[in-house]
Amino acid sequence: FAHVRCPRFGDLTRPRTRRMDRTLPCVTFAHPALLGDNKQVVVRQNLAAQSATEEGTARWVWPGALATANWLCERGVEWILGKHVVELGAGTGLLGLVASRLGAKSVTLTDLPSELPLLQLNVEKNYGPPKKQNDGTTVASPCSVKPLRWGDVSAIETLLVENTNSNEQNAFDVMLCCDLLYHNDDDAQRALAATMRALVTGCEKNQGVCLGDTATTQTRCPGSKQTRVLFAYQFRENVLGDCVFFETITELFGDAIRHETSDEDLWLMEYRVE
Repeated sequence: FAHVRCPRFGDLTRPRTRRMDRTLPCVTFAHPALLGDNKQVVVRQNLAAQSATEEGTARWVWPGALATANWLCERGVEWILGKHVVELGAGTGLLGLVASRLGAKSVTLTDLPSELPLLQLNVEKNYGPPKKQNDGTTVASPCSVKPLRWGDVSAIETLLVENTNSNEQNAFDVMLCCDLLYHNDDDAQRALAATMRALVTGCEKNQGVCLGDTATTQTRCPGSKQTRVLFAYQFRENVLGDCVFFETITELFGDAIRHETSDEDLWLMEYRVE
């Protein structure tokens, strides 16, 4: 894998049978490593008819999220405990909520503006609404919900400014990305890769713009070697169409470290900041 630009997935024509259940109002993920009395995260799926302004793929828990969550639970101390975490394309928020239950210092869940109501609903489903103290201050959950369209320089800058991490770049320690690629055009794939790089290096705050169609190794920004990106990619019929992303992400991060999961169709890749 380390020697190719686009991952080789074997027989691209063999049938895939794993599907998410689009009939369940809620999905429950439980693991003994999770903090809290019930050791679980529960998220609501959006079963209503899709409107013209909604991104349909963000409404459900995809199979890759469950396998990735289980993998993280086995490595929570190393990956998550005490870290500032951001999730891109969070959808229902399951993976980021799992990170929060594994002891993350903060978790920022991001998605398109149209998808934020479901995210906020699921944060409150697991943590309750913000609570007011006797002194008038509000105690919020460790999870925040923010809008982010890939490649949006202003939104990226806002996330970096608002991140409470104390490192020099205000970059996030850990980024979670799961099931983000689904019939995206080349520009969107490049924007995703560049957005990933910016948020784990603090590039927008310190080094100027490193987003756009020409993002290459020349636009890398320095970062901490402790910064890690976990990118979960579920095999689908359009794998060759996603090669632009893998080419760009390799240019920006270098070769990925491949991790195995219980799902043979899930490619779990770790990228580190050089």
